[in-house]
Amino acid sequence: MSKLASALWLSLSVCVVSVCLGCSGNGMLPVEGTVTLDGTPLEGAAISFVPAEGGRPCSGQTDEQGHFTLASYTANDGVPPGEYKVTVVKLDARRQAQAAPVEEGTEPGEQVMGSIEQATRFLTPKRYASPATTDLRVEVKENMERVQIDLKSGN
Repeated sequence: MSKLASALWLSLSVCVVSVCLGCSGNGMLPVEGTVTLDGTPLEGAAISFVPAEGGRPCSGQTDEQGHFTLASYTANDGVPPGEYKVTVVKLDARRQAQAAPVEEGTEPGEQVMGSIEQATRFLTPKRYASPATTDLRVEVKENMERVQIDLKSGN
């Protein structure tokens, strides 16, 4: 075989192997599902799948129907197969500013400071906020169905 034919054969072999590897994917699996709280779709919640054996978490956020799609590195790239602890968190953060009363004798342009109060409360049960306390588990595998997570207040 000539050197040119050998080079072409090698190039063709590399292309075929690359295509075959490309067909098997990158090992990431699509994961999507829905989160409800007391039977109502939970909008604006942060959801994370944390590998049970440690590793990089995958995350997403629920839309107005409680639907989510998970990503590991880039949007909608999927999740490696395995066992995951699931966290779901939605917070209500309120910030309230109150102007200070202007006292008599205050010069125009003189700075008067008010106060700011900030309060944060969990809208989801706190136990689902941490991989250490959640009892939600999902096994990510080929051809899995949509994930359904039903939370109850007070849990």
